[in-house]
Amino acid sequence: MASSAEARGRPRDSWGLAGRILRGSVQTLWPRQRLLWTREGLIYFIFGLALLLTGLVQQINLILLVSTFAAGPVVSSIFVSAAMLRRLKVARKSPRYTFANDPIEIDYSLENARRLSAALALVVEDSLIPIERTFPGAASITPQVFFARVPARSTSNIRWEGVSPGRGRYRFGDLSLVTRSPFGLLERRVSIPSSGELVVYPTIGQLTRRWKVLQRQATENRPGQRHDRSAQQEEYHGLRDYRSGDSPRWIHWRTSARLGELMVKEFEQQHEQDLAILIDPWLPRTKGQVEQREALEMAIRFAATLCLETCRHHGRRLLLAWTGPTPGIRQGPSSVKLAHDLLEQLAIMRPTNEGSLAELFDALPPTILRDAMLVVISTRPVNLIEEAERSTSLSATTARGLMNRALLLNTAAGDLNELIRFREASARNLLEQKLGADIEGPTEDPTELVTGFGDTLPSNRSVEAEMTLSGKGVGGQVNSSRIFSEGLDSSENGKGQP
Repeated sequence: MASSAEARGRPRDSWGLAGRILRGSVQTLWPRQRLLWTREGLIYFIFGLALLLTGLVQQINLILLVSTFAAGPVVSSIFVSAAMLRRLKVARKSPRYTFANDPIEIDYSLENARRLSAALALVVEDSLIPIERTFPGAASITPQVFFARVPARSTSNIRWEGVSPGRGRYRFGDLSLVTRSPFGLLERRVSIPSSGELVVYPTIGQLTRRWKVLQRQATENRPGQRHDRSAQQEEYHGLRDYRSGDSPRWIHWRTSARLGELMVKEFEQQHEQDLAILIDPWLPRTKGQVEQREALEMAIRFAATLCLETCRHHGRRLLLAWTGPTPGIRQGPSSVKLAHDLLEQLAIMRPTNEGSLAELFDALPPTILRDAMLVVISTRPVNLIEEAERSTSLSATTARGLMNRALLLNTAAGDLNELIRFREASARNLLEQKLGADIEGPTEDPTELVTGFGDTLPSNRSVEAEMTLSGKGVGGQVNSSRIFSEGLDSSENGKGQP
């Protein structure tokens, strides 16, 4: 019994060794590649097998000969598809960030390093996967581009365009290079390791005139605030009809003559008061209703818009804080870098059912509590006076002064509906239009001429994953470069300086 078992085991062991050798040879010749049947290939194989069985059963040599010839395209597809993927380089260029529901563009390039033969009918497949799927609108994206023909010793570029998903942080998966050459019977694909991340910022809106009125009122309530209206502290905003009591110095005579009625310049008071944005992203422990989650998203969008608006001007400090088990704080002087840091933090902000504004007040710096204007955005009704009294870092005098400089906005009650509006245009275009309008006169910087930005920041990152495909193996190199540079401040051109 033992000898018979050993006899049966020997062929299995020898076949296992042969199988390992065969698999090793295939992996050496075609590393990281998979060969799959297509639907057309399966139908072709079934008909070929039927011919073979018919010839064997009926003993008809002509049918056997035809079935043998039918195997030729399948065998040739195995080797031709492998040769088609040799000495190719695939590169991806993706932005570092985008805005939710905005158009997104990703560039793919295919380089054919072969000397003679062209690369035909190749598909590059990519994937963009959310790291956190609980955010509203978070979804996977699978870009695909088709390269019909890439001549030898040349490079072809194709841009994929789509719509950005919801806010959050996303990770690029490995690239896949796919071919069905030459007959479409077999599909050979090779996986190319390629890493990269994309941050989707919240949707950006436009602050309304109502918000500017509320901000001005809160600023004028600041103790010791001077209410002079010198031209150096005002920013030109637009034209309006003349009203009784307006200064004749602000009459725009050219427009008045053209329209036949008096028109005066309207200015927006500029203040250097620091701004603190406090967010209470509260949601019940149980699964919140759709209205509650939409209220939270509205709060995040408003905070993101306010951060961008504030970072346009130098000389102000901006603080973003939020409640939670451990209160979070991000602060710094208005700058491009701070704007990106705050937008990224808002992009990954999660709802919570823990923490209170009193605990958040205790974590704020004393200078913010003493002088800054506070904008409190909550998704639930909040008694700000009671929260201030519960805080251990606020005295009675400081709490009263804080109430004079605080704006409490309840998104669940619709307090933001009249303060922000959204357009169908992309958030990036809105930024370009809004910030470009602050620049008067010619500029020599083409970037500033297009975007209206002064300071520049590498706001997008090019990620190129280059993999050399050859019969001996797959080698890769990841390169980084800048696609374009943008900033968020127009004061470098001498306009809009507070």
